[in-house]
Amino acid sequence: MARNFTLRRLGLTSVLTLMLAAVPARAQEAPGPGISALQTMLGDRSPEIRVRAARALGRVGGRRAVQILRRGLSDRTVAVRIAVIEALGFIGGTLALTVLSEALEDRAPEIRIRAVEALKDAGTVSAISIIQKAFGDKESSVRQHAALMLRKIGHRSGVPVLGRAVLADRDPSVRAACARYLGTLGVKDPRSVGILSQVLTDDKSPAVRIRAVEALGFVQLPQAIPVLGTALADRDAGVRLRATEVMGRVLAKDFE
Repeated sequence: MARNFTLRRLGLTSVLTLMLAAVPARAQEAPGPGISALQTMLGDRSPEIRVRAARALGRVGGRRAVQILRRGLSDRTVAVRIAVIEALGFIGGTLALTVLSEALEDRAPEIRIRAVEALKDAGTVSAISIIQKAFGDKESSVRQHAALMLRKIGHRSGVPVLGRAVLADRDPSVRAACARYLGTLGVKDPRSVGILSQVLTDDKSPAVRIRAVEALGFVQLPQAIPVLGTALADRDAGVRLRATEVMGRVLAKDFE
């Protein structure tokens, strides 16, 4: 009786902690009874336990874990949904990418931002086509984060995605971020020069045009020099000043 009473006092949290210690990192598939227990815990009435169950499923990995985690995207607690998204990013793979794309529709901007981050972790280059959907988000913070994740992925296939956003987004802060990242993402890519040239011609925001000038200092292509030349005649003194500085570095091949 005393032994049973002690076990009851441990509570579900302690039991789950013991289960976590036994879960191998990123195993391909867990034994049926074990993963079923984690599935049960993901439905526990305690948010803390649901968070820990999501993290455990992330460590387990495999298709079944992803399928179970998918149900957690509808959890009423933001912290649980974040844990689910992070677990999916850790597991990675095609199915996890598909589930994470659903999280881009979450009602909470914080969740949509975390989903963009997890997409980068889960699929790197293969996630770009999904991340580009985030540029249609109503929150500028989500769109800025999408631009940052493309820069972190660092693949040239992100150049046209950033290009469309820098030319069309309604928020100058998002356009400025896209222009900035085009410089590092589009090194030696002529497409970047063409896009940044259009920004300097069409964008109404001096802050965005300054970022375009700075980006031209990164691309390391001779085609950038005449484009910088047009910025020397910009109507805004701040743009002309930055263009002068960048032109000097480019001509000296002192790329920023």
